[in-house]
Amino acid sequence: MKFGRTRAGIVAVIAILALLTLVLGRVASEARTELATANAFRREDRIAHAIEHYRRAIRWSFPLSPYAPQAVSQLESIARQLEADGDVAGALLAWRSLAGALAATRFLYSSANPMRESANDEIARLVAMDRAVGLDTHRKAQQLVSDERRLLRERVSPGPWWGTLLLLGMAVWVGALALMAWRGFDSAGRFHWASARGSLWGALAGFVLFALGLLFA
Repeated sequence: MKFGRTRAGIVAVIAILALLTLVLGRVASEARTELATANAFRREDRIAHAIEHYRRAIRWSFPLSPYAPQAVSQLESIARQLEADGDVAGALLAWRSLAGALAATRFLYSSANPMRESANDEIARLVAMDRAVGLDTHRKAQQLVSDERRLLRERVSPGPWWGTLLLLGMAVWVGALALMAWRGFDSAGRFHWASARGSLWGALAGFVLFALGLLFA
């Protein structure tokens, strides 16, 4: 019996590692494809399509990714080029795509991303510059920049503590149910309350934590 459980644990570890490898491979493949597609569109001077695919390449981010930094650099280059050409709307699209893609890849406890902060600064400057046309004083234009930057700084995202509680609760809930299925039944498939009782209470506690996190995150 002990050998059987050990073997089941080894199989589970191998399955988890295989799943993680497949997921990472898929993410890397998608990021590489999106970056190549974006570069092709930029060479063809189809800038709007290039911006969209650079944004997707950033969103397919993973640790030590060589593709996301290239996509960030290209979006910055496009934004500055479009502004230099007088296309403020296009430059705003590029900066917003960059900021949005970086925001989509953040973690619960990640610190401020300098690239995202820089993109938000550029967005605030361009929006304020467009709205400031016809204003008489420089002070009013600067106030517009400050107001826009404050709006961009506001985050609509899960609170880190409640988000962590949600994830922890789900892990405990699912893990406890799996443990109950493993230990709560004998070889004949008969349910044993004494063996399953602790797992059931754990599953209930995990569900309560998950519900609270879902409610307040």
